[in-house]
Order: sequence, then structure tokens, then C-alpha cells
Amino acid sequence: MTLFRWDELTWTELTNLRDGIIIIPTGSVEQHGPHLPIGTDTFIAEGFAKKLYNKAIDKKIIIAPSISYTYAKLNSNYLGTINLNGSTLINLGLDLISEFLRQGFNKIILINGHLESIPFLMEGIELALTAYENSKNTNSEIPKIVIANWWEFISDEMIDNIFGDKWPGWEAEHAALTETALMKYLYPELVRDIKVDSCEYEKLPYRILPWNKRVQPSSGSYANPDGATMEIGRHLTEAVISGFTELIKKEF
Repeated sequence: MTLFRWDELTWTELTNLRDGIIIIPTGSVEQHGPHLPIGTDTFIAEGFAKKLYNKAIDKKIIIAPSISYTYAKLNSNYLGTINLNGSTLINLGLDLISEFLRQGFNKIILINGHLESIPFLMEGIELALTAYENSKNTNSEIPKIVIANWWEFISDEMIDNIFGDKWPGWEAEHAALTETALMKYLYPELVRDIKVDSCEYEKLPYRILPWNKRVQPSSGSYANPDGATMEIGRHLTEAVISGFTELIKKEF
């Protein structure tokens, strides 16, 4: 696999890479407790994108600049979280994908690290594809765009084997076990050596709008990250990279 970074290339170098696969890491600017940086979602997605070049795949991979600013309403009560309106993110997805397609890059993967982004990005991508299809003749190459959450490549069996009774469930996995372990492995210098307390919050089977602090832990961590290690982060990363490698082989 040959790895390129979009923002490090010249425009003339890009002319020979239109058959490559564009990878767009997507994350957030969002609080992740007192021990992880605000850019955690983006850092993790970028870390996975960079790790892909070690895999033996005969493909050209171009890592595009990340989508960081996004819809992050759930944690907008915390200092540091930057939340965009959903309509803004839809238009961002529309414009961004439209630009790649306009320039002849028809193979795109979004490595997603932030759950709240998904419906808005998908809507923007669908609008971009519709506009592209309406503007091209029937002989044009059909684009393929894949959006994948990294956690979908971690099996329930793996989670059970690693965390056992400590596992809080994916719904509470914010600044908790998996993200902390991944950051310790991918960016250990960014993880603060702080004991995380006050992970309790009221779990409700419905949503309250505007967002109520009753459903938000005071620490910003929705479950205790104790037990997250660099070694666990390595195992999780290997599983995710294996999943994305198979995705590339199958879809492209």
C-alpha cells in the first residue's frame, strides 16, 4: 500500500492519483473527560488512517484533511465542545464530497470516530451523489463512498474477553475504556495521568431537550476508564485495522 497525504501533495502530483482511495477521518471537537484531549475522536480516526499504510494492500491511499468540527450537541454543555448545527454538517458533507467527485476522485472512505455525525454526513453524501448522477452521462464511472464507524470492527466476543464485567456498554463508551485505551496506544503523550471520578449520571429511556445536566456526568466521562491500558489499545487497533483492510479489499 502506498500512502499519501492530500495536504502534503502538489496539485500536479494529484493528477496521477485519481485512481486512489480517499480516506477522510471524521471526529469532533468535544470534551472527553479530564484525562483525554478535546480532539480525541479525530485523533483516533486519524491514527487508524495512518496505521493502514502498514498493511500489504496494492492500493494507493490518500489521507485527506479530517472533518473535526461537527454536530456534538450531547456534550455542548461542557467547556471546549464546539457544536455545529446539523444543517451545517449536511452542507459540509455535500460540498466536500461534491468537490472530490468533481475532481475525479470516486473512491472514498470516511473513518468515523463520532457517532452523532453519522445521519448528517450521510444526508450530505446522498445529496452529493444525487447531484453528481444528475450531472454526468451514463458512461461515467459510478462513485463508491463508504462510511464506517471504527467500533463496528470490534466484536462483542473481543469486548467480553478484554473487559468482562467492567464493560459499561457502547452507549456509555465516551471517554471511557475503549477511547482511553486507544489514546494510550496511539497518542500516549496526550493522555493525562488523572484519576477519573464522578462518572454517574441519570440513565433515561428518553431524551430531554434542551440537554439536561441530569444525564451528563460531572467529569465528562460516561464510564470509569480504569483498566484501559496501552496493550488493550494495541489489540483494539489491530482489530480495527484488520476490519478496514478487509473493507478496502472487498469494496475497492
